[in-house]
Amino acid sequence: MNALHSIIFGCVFTASVLMSHCKSQATSTQSTEALPDNFIGFDSVPDKVVDGSVVRVRYQCSRPCRLGVEVVVSALRKTDLVVFRRKWISSVPQVNRIHQVPLRLPPSISYQPDFFNRNILDMQSMTVRAFLDYFKNGTELSTYRRSVLRVYKVLQIMPLSERPSKPPTECLSWWAQLMWQLTDDRIHQCPHESDIIDLLKFPLASTGEHFGVVRRLQPFIDGALERARLHAVTQPSVALSVWVYLLKRCHRKLCGIVHRIDRKKSYDSILLQLTDTGNIVVQARMTTGKDGAFLINVALPLWKWIRLDCFIQHSKVLLDTTWDDETRRHECHFQDSIHYDDTDGYFVIGGGKYIPGIHGYFGPIKYYRFGTAQTDNPLHPKSTLQELEKTHQECQEIKAFTKAFCKEVAENRSLSPNNKGVCTSDFYPLWGQLKDRKKTCSQTWTWKLQQQFSTLYHLLQTKEEIIQTGSLGVKQLGRLLFELAVAELFSVERTQMSITSQSMASLQVSSCFGNHRASLLLASIHLAGLGRPANQQQAHVYSLIGAAHDDRFALMHVGYKHSQGIDGFPEDLDMAYSYYSNVGSQSGVDASRIHESKQYLPEHIYLENKEDLERMTQDEASDVFQYLKYEAERGNMEAQKRIGTMLQWGQNGIPKDLERAMKWLERSAMQMRDPTAMYDYSVLMIQGKGVKRNRTRGFRLLEKAAKMGSINALNGLGWYHGTILNDHKNATKYFEKAASSGNVDAMFNLGLYHLTGKIPGKPWANESAAFRLFLNASRFGHVAASVEAAWYLSTGSLEGVSR
Repeated sequence: MNALHSIIFGCVFTASVLMSHCKSQATSTQSTEALPDNFIGFDSVPDKVVDGSVVRVRYQCSRPCRLGVEVVVSALRKTDLVVFRRKWISSVPQVNRIHQVPLRLPPSISYQPDFFNRNILDMQSMTVRAFLDYFKNGTELSTYRRSVLRVYKVLQIMPLSERPSKPPTECLSWWAQLMWQLTDDRIHQCPHESDIIDLLKFPLASTGEHFGVVRRLQPFIDGALERARLHAVTQPSVALSVWVYLLKRCHRKLCGIVHRIDRKKSYDSILLQLTDTGNIVVQARMTTGKDGAFLINVALPLWKWIRLDCFIQHSKVLLDTTWDDETRRHECHFQDSIHYDDTDGYFVIGGGKYIPGIHGYFGPIKYYRFGTAQTDNPLHPKSTLQELEKTHQECQEIKAFTKAFCKEVAENRSLSPNNKGVCTSDFYPLWGQLKDRKKTCSQTWTWKLQQQFSTLYHLLQTKEEIIQTGSLGVKQLGRLLFELAVAELFSVERTQMSITSQSMASLQVSSCFGNHRASLLLASIHLAGLGRPANQQQAHVYSLIGAAHDDRFALMHVGYKHSQGIDGFPEDLDMAYSYYSNVGSQSGVDASRIHESKQYLPEHIYLENKEDLERMTQDEASDVFQYLKYEAERGNMEAQKRIGTMLQWGQNGIPKDLERAMKWLERSAMQMRDPTAMYDYSVLMIQGKGVKRNRTRGFRLLEKAAKMGSINALNGLGWYHGTILNDHKNATKYFEKAASSGNVDAMFNLGLYHLTGKIPGKPWANESAAFRLFLNASRFGHVAASVEAAWYLSTGSLEGVSR
């Protein structure tokens, strides 16, 4: 009885509220509904806006106020484009009112394209929003972003085919009427659209990290094709063919081959992942909203080109794996039909924001939007990819040869030609057999390999004593071979560069041993045709090898080629971004490695100016250093800070010495006159870099530096409160103060707080606020912020931000 009574009472109460809405509209008197002193909201907004639609805004002001309604759209190249705005003033306070605003939209977003309406805006989103603000010293009405109260609603976009035709508003000239009549009955043919898409045409080097290629598909322009695609969302029939070449197993349990992220930033159909044992995980989302996954035990091999053909048919997934001309079929049956909408979100080839990629290469990738019985995706460019495979196979032979040589040396066997245990030419064992001598050769390589790798073999022979001590590894050999080759290439005794076959062999072995400066140099030699005919195929091979092994110069090289579309690399900004984002990420973490023994800050040195070069590359015996030391010992604060900085970073040719640097920085900071010196020393004290860690003393010094005007210290206080004290309220306060003063690190840190939901009172991720902060920091050169902002721009996954 009580439950029934409460339900009835609730219905009556709701009805009275609805009635008060109607009454307040007619009489403009104060509503009986309890409203705040200031309020704005939509009383009614149509889901699809057409020209002439009416928006009803309900509002109440505590004092005379200004209000506005506007419609904004976002297109591929523009965001927040205002296409309609209406403003008005309310001078009667404390009254609940409803204001009707008829929308007058431009023809470019209201009507179909035709003879009269040719400039059509391809909208991605449309939003109607209202705002309320007060008079401010006679200034203009504030914008939507700066208003006191605001409200918005995202509207449905009307497809071009459903828009009405624009009625003519004026008489046409005779010529225009003639052209209209001639074209009126013409059947307009859509441009040819194929349901077969090449997601990747050129090889992609994948480092096993989070830097894959993003591809976003658009709906079909042809209405019949688009209707067929939409019909197949719940009954899909699609196919995907992917070529991969694996250099290493996944360094984590799972790594990405191809996956899709939907607009809600969740995995969507289809997801192909590789396990750390070489097996494949197939994951899909079903029409019920649940996810399903299968583990396919296939054990993909290393150092072979493998083709994966995935066929999605309603609730069934077929996966064909092919290598060495042998195909194996695997069949997976999901409980329900698979949900598949390829325009919702984006594809990622390799690693993405949420999963690392494979370590190796991707060959051509072909996608069939309406499926196919059999894929047609040959290895292309075949000669380049086969040469890439051949180069890696030779590298395995080189490593095996080197390992065998080092093993023999480690067992205290001299491998000089005088040792009978060394295999020489095949003629000598034959000669020994003719004389009834027993062959004593015990090495594990053949005379043919010894000849093939003669440059490496001769170098190893000269380093036998060092190899026996175990202090010469593969990386050291690679660096040594590279230095020998470069010394020969750029010898000062030669008037022009000379590239011998021995130098090329040294660079090839150096590349194999992991020195990918050699890979980049080989690519440059083959591209430019230095000392030999140009060979784009070999250039592409060594460019990809250097990029796949995470060398940032090689990554920059390949990224630039793709951004410009030169030297046989197709113009592809998505591929260029995948390489550039890797370089940006590496540069972003350099600051955390800055205190390592061999790391130093780069200095600008003008090499053509001999005096400047000598001044910038001096040692402690130089007059400059001795003068600074003299002034520092006399108590000169600037000299103390300068000499401490030189020793801290290893500048001007001075070797790094953190302990001595900290002594001078401490003397400079403890004078309590320079907030910059105080900040620098406090951070090192908190982190324990070159000095005994003392967080309490460092924190107090940081506070004093902030009070003396150090913006960096404000950011440091935010970091200390957030990281050490776990006090995100005060951390946010200091980050906001520093960011408003222009500190880019604080902008980045505040962006991370918005992204992770650490803002007090707002425990949710605010990607829009984070993106704006990242974008602002990137404009001032913050590398990590640039990487974060670029990710949103590359995927177009944030509402209002075009790709």
